Amino acid sequence: MEPSTSATQPAQAAERLSPTDMPETLRRALGVERAAHWQRDREPYNPQVWVLRNESGTAAAITSGRPNTRYTKLIDLWADPEASPTDLTARRLLDEVIATSVARGDACLKWQLPSDAELPAFADDLGFIELREPISSADGTQGVRGFALWHDNWPHDQLRYYGQTTMFTCGAVAAMTALSHLGLEPFADTEDEGARERELAFWRAATNFPACEPLGLAVAVHDVITQAATGITLELHLDTTEPTLLESYEGEERVFREQLQEQSRAEAASRGIQQHTAPLSIEQISARVSAGELAVLLIEEEPMHDASTPHWVVAHAVKGDTVLLNDPWITAEQGETWVDSHDLPVSIAVLDHMVAFGDPTYRGVIFMAR
Repeated sequence: MEPSTSATQPAQAAERLSPTDMPETLRRALGVERAAHWQRDREPYNPQVWVLRNESGTAAAITSGRPNTRYTKLIDLWADPEASPTDLTARRLLDEVIATSVARGDACLKWQLPSDAELPAFADDLGFIELREPISSADGTQGVRGFALWHDNWPHDQLRYYGQTTMFTCGAVAAMTALSHLGLEPFADTEDEGARERELAFWRAATNFPACEPLGLAVAVHDVITQAATGITLELHLDTTEPTLLESYEGEERVFREQLQEQSRAEAASRGIQQHTAPLSIEQISARVSAGELAVLLIEEEPMHDASTPHWVVAHAVKGDTVLLNDPWITAEQGETWVDSHDLPVSIAVLDHMVAFGDPTYRGVIFMAR
């Protein structure tokens, strides 16, 4: 849905500040606890405080969002309770946040709320869609609701979000999330019970200690599909025959992991899993996702987190030059929640840069479809 006319032509521009530069009057108005929430360390996720003052009163907001992505997250919106009417300035400020999100090329504006809160009445008619409730898992999946205002009509199925509960189970969680969307229930049989135990069990089946490399992950996915006797297909693309994800290991620490990868290669061959080694372009990946396949992608996290780390995500929808990812990782200590990681839009150009790890770089992709 397009923003309202007032969103594209705000009556008065808000002042934008770093959270550390919040005026003392705003800190006092927010109260000690709420002000501390606004001023917590959220770097490198672009925290920004917005303050709008006009004849109706004062409103303020705090936003954030990962670098090199196409969303802005509204963390909190405050209005002076003495204003008359109370919501007029808040609505004007929200309009400006929406307009700025559109202007920077975002696919959506997300709004994070406490789980017991509702969108204010003045936002009801803007077209915010509630994000699907996550499975309680990692820090940042509890106590928070999420909404998204898509700036262009983009109907798509939402994956059910599960946040990895360890530093190293991203591959397992990404694969399990894709399998869940394709009709299996790998996290739990009923009511999400035992999800973490199943996360760790899947990781143990796929791991190269501690990472899940593409061959081992493909074997673990294949075995789940075969045991369930489903119509799910799997296709592995890995454009190197050298060991992967071992850049930081030397000596015996590297040797035994290389041996594990050779074992995974043999297991893949015995199961009929073909490793496609021809280079795979980002256009091929996005075309297949656009056609309905899920792509479990090995990525370099640096563009989103300012730190180089291999990681697994799921690409599940495409519109124009934007791809939606489901990312199992939440940097909760820097203020992220599942609202950041679920339905995460990135440009195809940025994704092309991310779906390449190592030196020389290699590209690992597991396609799944029913």
